[in-house]
Amino acid sequence: MRTIRVEVRTALSADAAFDRIRQFDDEWTVPFRGASIHWRQRSEPAPSGRRISFTQTVGDFRSLSGVWRTVPASEGCEVLLELTYDVGVPIYDRILDPLIERVLTTAARLAISGF
Repeated sequence: MRTIRVEVRTALSADAAFDRIRQFDDEWTVPFRGASIHWRQRSEPAPSGRRISFTQTVGDFRSLSGVWRTVPASEGCEVLLELTYDVGVPIYDRILDPLIERVLTTAARLAISGF
């Protein structure tokens, strides 16, 4: 299993950024080395804490789960993603994990780049 963390500052308020993240689709397809990684997830928003937890229900990972959070900051907020995944093929972990980490980090940054 591997955990990645992505932090991005945005000019939106923490509540506005949380509302945008709530609108994300629960089905993701991310380009990966000429193919794609795909998963569908179940999201569980917790508005009072500006958190959205999610867990893969169907997809290419053995397991994938995480949480989005928005935290107030001066002149906007921090959008934080913590994502834990398991490719499910131990022999390939050392090779695939760094590549997948880069792809998932880029996808998360792109998802929030329009904030």
